[in-house]
Amino acid sequence: MKRRTFLELTGAALAATAFPAKAQDTCVSLNTIAYNVLAFRGFPRTDDNRHTIGAAHSRLPEITAEALRVFKPDLITFKEGPYEKKVKRFADALGMNYAFFPGGWKGDYTYPGGFPGAVITRYEILFSENRPTAGEPHPDTLYTRHLGRAVLSTPFGKLHVITTHFHAHKEEVRIEEAKKIIELIDTLRDSAPVLLQGDLNHRPEGPEYKLWVDAGLVDIGLKMGIGEEPTCPTTGGRARIDYIWATPDLAEKATGAAVLNKPPFVPDPEDKTSFALSDHMPVMASFSG
Repeated sequence: MKRRTFLELTGAALAATAFPAKAQDTCVSLNTIAYNVLAFRGFPRTDDNRHTIGAAHSRLPEITAEALRVFKPDLITFKEGPYEKKVKRFADALGMNYAFFPGGWKGDYTYPGGFPGAVITRYEILFSENRPTAGEPHPDTLYTRHLGRAVLSTPFGKLHVITTHFHAHKEEVRIEEAKKIIELIDTLRDSAPVLLQGDLNHRPEGPEYKLWVDAGLVDIGLKMGIGEEPTCPTTGGRARIDYIWATPDLAEKATGAAVLNKPPFVPDPEDKTSFALSDHMPVMASFSG
């Protein structure tokens, strides 16, 4: 898709996804986005849009950066990221720093490189680690997608950011993945606020969701009124599986949230040759000091 078209669509997305007056009237200090980017492939692939996706494919890191720039993000976390060199291209397009987290699964011909994650931010990254743990190393059965942690220097002081992508098909694995992250958060939360962003592959009615709530974490989407909005797929969203959670000390600073559910994050319904940037929609949250 041509650059001009993407800019126009992104402008429309911004206008249609504006935060409530509470967020607009507040001096926003931190905007964060959680996004499963489908390795910058574009979605869906149809006979009508095959040429459009093909023409845009080599520039999708930069096109995606351009689309998100409108929302003035300070922090972006990737799920189903591409190879690290494409993450770097995306970060460079926004003038940001990044930390890359290789996935537990090494991939195959369909998904070479597996499902890595990343933290991309304009803030200084003080520390980062792949597959962080509160104790013993994680078994290979957990975090076959990815789990990563970065410590950032932000306007709120030090901030722990955890990014993850849970197992898609096995509830019992997701429950163990959640429990291990909760143990990790318990070791971190006294030293600084914790932000958890992920494609968690569970719905709000699932048992995994209750674990987060019982651990004292706050679902920022629910808090800010978008709890029922689906995040996947971009062709007729059916499920809310992408989340931003925070410890209460950060959650109390929340000023807005949105699912970015307009083109180019979903296909343009008026244009059969269009495509979405991913099969997931980005989730955004804002915080103010």
